[in-house]
Amino acid sequence: MICGFAVGAWADDGRAARPDAAADSAVSKPADKRLSARQSVLWTRSCGLCHVDGNAGAPRIGHLSEWSARLAQGEDVLLHNTLKGLNNMPPLGYCMACESEDFRAMIRFMASTVQVGKR
Repeated sequence: MICGFAVGAWADDGRAARPDAAADSAVSKPADKRLSARQSVLWTRSCGLCHVDGNAGAPRIGHLSEWSARLAQGEDVLLHNTLKGLNNMPPLGYCMACESEDFRAMIRFMASTVQVGKR
C-alpha cells in the first residue's frame, strides 16, 4: 500500500489533493529547532503521513529498532533513497516542494528521535 492512497491524497480527477486541516492535525507536528516552520509543514504533509504510524512499512519516528540499520548507512544514503524512492516510498517521499536541504533537515529530525531515545 502506498501512503498517499491510504490517506486519500488524490483527488477524483487524479491530481494530487491538498491535505485538509483534519489530516494535518492527525499527524504529529515536529517541534524541532532544526526544522524551519516551512519544513515542519512539509514534514507533516509528506514524511509524517507514513513515518508517524509506520504506514506502508515506513520506519516510525522514535523506534530505534526500525531505524538502526538505516542510520548505519549514513545520511547521504538516506538522502539518495529519499530522492529516488525505496520500497513503498515513492521518489521524493510525496514532497514535490522539498529541496535537498529540506530532506536533509527532515532526515536529521527523524534520526534525532531515535538517537535521544524519545520512544
